[in-house]
Amino acid sequence: MILAIDCGNTNTVFALYTTNKKIKQLVSWRINNDSNRTADLYYPWLLKMFELSKLDIKNVTGVTIASVVPGTLVNIKSLIKKYLNITTLIVNENILDLGIKVNIENPKEAGADRLVNSYAAEKLKISPAIIIDFGTATTFDIVGKDGSYNGGIIAPGVNLSLEALYLATANLPKISLRPLIDKNTSIIGKNTINAMESGIFWGYVSMIEGLIEKIKSVNKYSNYKVVATGGLSNLFKKSLKSIDIIVDDLTLFGLVTLYINNKIN
Repeated sequence: MILAIDCGNTNTVFALYTTNKKIKQLVSWRINNDSNRTADLYYPWLLKMFELSKLDIKNVTGVTIASVVPGTLVNIKSLIKKYLNITTLIVNENILDLGIKVNIENPKEAGADRLVNSYAAEKLKISPAIIIDFGTATTFDIVGKDGSYNGGIIAPGVNLSLEALYLATANLPKISLRPLIDKNTSIIGKNTINAMESGIFWGYVSMIEGLIEKIKSVNKYSNYKVVATGGLSNLFKKSLKSIDIIVDDLTLFGLVTLYINNKIN
């Protein structure tokens, strides 16, 4: 089994894959990102997740990691070295070249997850594409037919906006977002919570649709597929007409594929 780890700004996802005939996810677990969580705190949690899933941690033969949080990466690397001691491939460390072109002013600025998504899109044969990743930030990435990363757009994520709305106002409650399907009945809120839900949900729908329209107005991107991924992608799937494909675990698939193609014996 291969353990793929995607360290984001809000959560870190651990996912187990088998790679016998095809890449298949067995299970995934999500834990909030805390740069102060040490290897000794990660291990009991991870061991418990394996036990609950009726899997044996000793059957993990390799680890592949992408991280945008340096502090978390240090602790994850310590976890692997101290408790698993198995081959580990890390994007931008011992996987320095993904085999794709990075066509931006400073390639080092491109986040590991965004590069892995570009790589995965090419391997899944869904490029050229505009990849929308619903994470802490909502990102739009332009991926060429050859998997090249050609820049993108970064906007605040949905949950970030919800948190900001709650923290910056005196009388607005903290809410969680739910999908709104019928705009005729949900666009105008009749109470504070409904008004907030409408503002965030339909505001993001409008932002995403508007940005996709802007991107596709550039002639060379007009026929690009729109691919959605990330934890909140399914929340919007029935309300975003511009989305062609949803690939829930695009980054994790890319990480496992990278491991297979770059394995250190």
